[in-house]
Amino acid sequence: MGWNTLLAWVPVALAWGLFRGGADRSVSRSPLWWAGLVLFVLFLPNAPYVVTDLFHLPYDLWPADHDGPVVTAVLPVYAAFIGSGLLAYYLALAGVRRYLGRIGLGVWQGRVTVAAHALCAVGIFLGRSAHLNSWELVIDPHGTFEGIVLHLTWRWAPALVLATFLVTWTGHFMTKAIAEAARDAILQGARRLHMTPTHGRSPESPES
Repeated sequence: MGWNTLLAWVPVALAWGLFRGGADRSVSRSPLWWAGLVLFVLFLPNAPYVVTDLFHLPYDLWPADHDGPVVTAVLPVYAAFIGSGLLAYYLALAGVRRYLGRIGLGVWQGRVTVAAHALCAVGIFLGRSAHLNSWELVIDPHGTFEGIVLHLTWRWAPALVLATFLVTWTGHFMTKAIAEAARDAILQGARRLHMTPTHGRSPESPES
């Protein structure tokens, strides 16, 4: 899970580098920027992929004492890793959404978000079923393409991809709600602290 979590934050770093500027959508992007965008798309499924580590939970519960380590160690570790992956996914997409707003394509924010969920659903399915990694499409495109076709043509693939899409969408929706509520609460608390009068002086008291 540690390695998967590290990979989950790669698209956040790429988003930070790719989507910081761009106030003018008429400005052409360099080949390096487009290469970075391709890497971002390839690595984005790694963020919500951490959720699939729940498949390992039963194996970690078997040897654990249900009155002790399950509550104090096993479950908190899983919660931390999965929460980290979902937060990384939210932050990566938040960077994309802000960028689209800055370049005048804010109307596409919702569509791009749904497309990202679909992309990640396919990527997670392939990563879990075919054990494909994000970089294999670059280093072995022919073999990777064959593996993708083989697994996507499996009769249960559409159902599993759809289920993964729903889990990804739900995870992003919940993380977005929690993160933005926490941000608003922090900002509101900071405003209240800033507006609080100094000790021993009422807001109406003039300075001497």
